[in-house]
Amino acid sequence: MRPRHGIPRRTGAVGLARRQFAADPWVSLGLALLVGTVALLLTAVPRGLVDIQSRQLVQEIGELSAAQRDLRGDWQRTVVLGSTEDLTGDPAADGWAPLVEGAERIRAGQPEPLRSTLGPAQFLVRLTEDVGYAPPVESGYYAASLSLAVDPDLTEHVELVNGDWPELVVDTPDLGIPGPQTEQEGAPAEEPDDPEPVPVLLLDDAADELLLEVGEEVQGLVVAGTYTPTNPDDPRWQHVDNGATMGTLYDPNRGESAYATAFLAPDNRGSIGPPASTRMRMWFPVLPAAITGSTGQVETLQAQVNSFLAEQHVVATADQMLDTQAAQVPLFTTDLTEALGRIVSQQRATSSLLAVVAAGPLGVALAVAALGARLVVHRRRQSLAMTLARGASPAQLRRVIAGEGLLLGVPAAALGHLVASVLVPGPTPWWQWAVTAAVALVPPVALAASVDDASLQQRRSDLSPRSANRWRWVVELAVVALAGVATWRLLDRGARGDDAGRSGIDLLAAGTPVLIALAACALTLRLYPLPLRALAASLRRRPALTPFLGASRALRDPAGGLVPALAVVLGTAIALVSAVLLSTVTRGAEVAAWEANGAAVRLNGPLLSEELRAEIQQIEGVAAVGGIGDTGATRDLVVDGEREAIRVWVAEPEVEEVYARSAPVPGLPSDFWRDEGIPAVVTLLGADDMVPEGATDVQVSQLGDAEVVGHRDQVPGVLVTGSGVLVDGERWEEAGGSMPDVRSTLVAVSDDASPTEVADAVTDLVGTGGVVTTVTTRLEAFEEAPVTTGLRQLFVGATVVSGLLTVLAVVVVQLMGSTARTALLATLRTLGLGTRQTRALTAWELAPLLVTSLLVGTLLGLGVPWVLLRGLDLTGLTGGSAQPALVLDLPLLGAVLGAVVLTVLIAVTVSAWIAGRTNLAQALRVGEDR
Repeated sequence: MRPRHGIPRRTGAVGLARRQFAADPWVSLGLALLVGTVALLLTAVPRGLVDIQSRQLVQEIGELSAAQRDLRGDWQRTVVLGSTEDLTGDPAADGWAPLVEGAERIRAGQPEPLRSTLGPAQFLVRLTEDVGYAPPVESGYYAASLSLAVDPDLTEHVELVNGDWPELVVDTPDLGIPGPQTEQEGAPAEEPDDPEPVPVLLLDDAADELLLEVGEEVQGLVVAGTYTPTNPDDPRWQHVDNGATMGTLYDPNRGESAYATAFLAPDNRGSIGPPASTRMRMWFPVLPAAITGSTGQVETLQAQVNSFLAEQHVVATADQMLDTQAAQVPLFTTDLTEALGRIVSQQRATSSLLAVVAAGPLGVALAVAALGARLVVHRRRQSLAMTLARGASPAQLRRVIAGEGLLLGVPAAALGHLVASVLVPGPTPWWQWAVTAAVALVPPVALAASVDDASLQQRRSDLSPRSANRWRWVVELAVVALAGVATWRLLDRGARGDDAGRSGIDLLAAGTPVLIALAACALTLRLYPLPLRALAASLRRRPALTPFLGASRALRDPAGGLVPALAVVLGTAIALVSAVLLSTVTRGAEVAAWEANGAAVRLNGPLLSEELRAEIQQIEGVAAVGGIGDTGATRDLVVDGEREAIRVWVAEPEVEEVYARSAPVPGLPSDFWRDEGIPAVVTLLGADDMVPEGATDVQVSQLGDAEVVGHRDQVPGVLVTGSGVLVDGERWEEAGGSMPDVRSTLVAVSDDASPTEVADAVTDLVGTGGVVTTVTTRLEAFEEAPVTTGLRQLFVGATVVSGLLTVLAVVVVQLMGSTARTALLATLRTLGLGTRQTRALTAWELAPLLVTSLLVGTLLGLGVPWVLLRGLDLTGLTGGSAQPALVLDLPLLGAVLGAVVLTVLIAVTVSAWIAGRTNLAQALRVGEDR
């Protein structure tokens, strides 16, 4: 017979896990949501960084002129025959073929990624002698100069406006240029035939400016036609001086002179008659959009470019050049390597800052995940204890709850990874999936570790400077030791001279702040019970119950222990570190911009004559005009009998006022401008090593005895390329020297004037004969740069995420102690405790730990940037030559700290509000499983 009441089926591990999850799913789902969010951020942020670095790289390379970034090769060549037919006897032969084929062979032989970065080679030939003439007075130019050039691809880049394309003419016209003597001494002079004028093609705008018409002859040239560039913005025109626009040069005494390029027939080899000396140029255009990739790839490209420059490249052999019988070997140069080096430094700094700032939110997230796992176990404490009592082993219980964690973590992490891949497209390296897998393992590991004992009974865990667990001492001592070693290694990095991060991320700089925070939390919790006991003892003598009971519960029943303190410390520290680093980088970029420009406005190019100075000073808003010049010749620096070769730079007296009106620019020492006594000098670059401390006898050739009053690696507004000294111009002239030519003019602007308007006026004054730059333009470029906006978003995002996670951590801590607190509050409410006192009691429980954590986090937030600046190179971000100084923007720090305090107050308020909603009936009901 079958029993009336059947024996219930045995519940398996899967069924047990399902029933426990269904009974209280929300905390577990919240843990899965946290895991998915962390996986999303850990996938999206590196992808975003790669995107930012790629856009910054393209912008940096794009800001270089084509003449700077392209691999350009120059060499001298003698062209005997300008006509290919005369050279080969074949009218259809291409005289440029050997050079074009050789250039393509060189490009194809380069390794990747250099080969894909270079475009097909282009060529330009210029005759060494220009054709000068006096244009009509009505043109407004006192002189004009036409440079004869050959562009074999001219027809592909210009459109004919008037006339025809120039024909190939290789007669010997009278260009006013002395040629080789062909007559033998004593031979009767023959009557020369009238030379046929050489047809040339002129820029249409230049012909209009110079009042030249098609068919008009000028010094043996005839204007066959005029052209306009198909694309005036094509970078190739930067290699063709005065090809897309007519150049002008301003002379204060005579007016403006004009400069234009006159193109010969495209099939001309570079001669208009007898053997001609030509300047050959070929260049491989660099494609900015092709330069993408990580720091390692950029370094590879930089090494390949350096190798290319070091090698000798034969474009055409002597056998291929039938007329000159000489190999064509250009000397290649480029400024790309310097730019790539700057980009590598910038990418390293950006990656390292990302690692430093992201370590904080990641640490807070892990702390919250640990708290969440403990909360899950805490809310199931009674059912788990019942399961143990019915025969389950602790190992079985851990496997069950770890399996539940896997079912929560793996889908959540995978979903977060996929969502990030959709939101931020880009390549997916293998390590991103490895990081996602590690994030997916957080829930099972944290849940299994939370089942810490077999009985799961509640025990008191009073705070004490001493610990019964000897392993805690070991771990804490290890953390403190690691933090000390990491800090020492970071501070000592400059003395060791090691490279911070060849991989792009400075792991030492990223890990040191986290280790310091962990060590600070460990020390804080060791010392925290002492003042808390004193506080509880002092409150015990007062009649108010709430403060004393709250402090006592914070001492006797702390929820979370080290974890909530770590969350608040990291959240506060990251917010302040972000604010300090952002202020430091911004101020460093401003100082670097002023030091590079030297003044609000700088003019490069034309000679600073007294006439030009007077005209610039007449511009409204100009306060002072001065400059610094290089004497050019190498001088002797004699120190205590030891002689060294140096360069001498001379500063005009007006530079003192210019620097004084350029606030961020560090002025020269006041003794430098003294009028009496021994002349003062400032050493530049490596010259400070030539003058040891305590040197008594210092002499500079031409100047005589001198006194070193300071040192500068660079002079604001002037590029110093070698060891030297800076001298006051008046003292230099008193010693018999002459003021050198000044071609970098520094213009100080009045306080109420606009530097942009002054710069526009200077540009109108000098025309195309000079380059005008302003500090405002440099700072605007910095503010709009992708790396700047990306870092700003990173700092703000890290602060917001850390703040939200801190609030979550405080709320989770409140929920962990809710069972004991609810029972206590229910009893106290029955005895007459009010709702307001209930909320105040919860606030008192949290307040001592949170206030302490805020103080420790604030100290860390101000101290960690000081440590980082001594081990993390930020010059790649600021653009300066020296590490920026630490900047504490007090209004910004006050606002950030106020926001952090407000965030913590919100967390405490929410926790107190939750605690105030205690249900007396349910709390006092005996036997209910809460």
